[in-house]
Amino acid sequence: MKLVWKAFSLCKEGNREEENEDAVYPHLVNGSSLIADQFSCAMADGATTSSFSKLWANLLVKESSLSRAASVDFYQAINAARASWKAALPDKELPWPTAIKVRQGAFATLLWFHIWQKNGVYPLNTLPPDHGWTANAVGDTCLFQVVKGKFVSTFPFTQAKDFSNTPDLISTNIAYTRSRAGSISGKWQRGDHFLIATDALSEWMIRKLESGTLTWALVSENLTSLVRFQTWIRYLRRQSLIKNDDTSLICLTVDV
Repeated sequence: MKLVWKAFSLCKEGNREEENEDAVYPHLVNGSSLIADQFSCAMADGATTSSFSKLWANLLVKESSLSRAASVDFYQAINAARASWKAALPDKELPWPTAIKVRQGAFATLLWFHIWQKNGVYPLNTLPPDHGWTANAVGDTCLFQVVKGKFVSTFPFTQAKDFSNTPDLISTNIAYTRSRAGSISGKWQRGDHFLIATDALSEWMIRKLESGTLTWALVSENLTSLVRFQTWIRYLRRQSLIKNDDTSLICLTVDV
């Protein structure tokens, strides 16, 4: 199986890039070609209102991607991220407002994606087609599948009205994680594209799907470089078509 990887991000207007709380894993060069029997990746969106949410988002994507869904399930990966979170916190005493927030927990969305071919590793609770994929998600980071140039599925949201200012979030404090992960699986064929996007761009894409005006050509022409992607997102923001928020996208193509 040959995969082509692209990943782009742009911080919220008015912020510095180091303040971007979206996270992607693995960290690969755009345009990289991968030959593998299976591949995992993930995207998370840290909640701005919590402390150390950028750190939490990065731990979530790393632990879930490395699990490969073989012997470690989605929830075990989240618990592994919680353990890493505790170990990564600063040793020095924190100011009391920050310490209170840390005890309350950091929060983030998470979408984990795994794809495999025959002889690849796949989740035990998933049917093992020769060419399969599966995803788990908590929150409003979304997955899109493009088949023969057409958007055929979205997950976990399918309607723009599903988006809100209070999405489900995974917390470092298990007591504050109320939601269960959604899951989906399917088959792929050569030439398929899988897009993963944080909420600002996902909501716009689903609105365009609802109006029948979202095409693969419209999206793909803006994925030729980081500069092109960021120019596109800035344009959408200026036109008030998407909200001003950290905006990230992964494009994984099953090469022909």
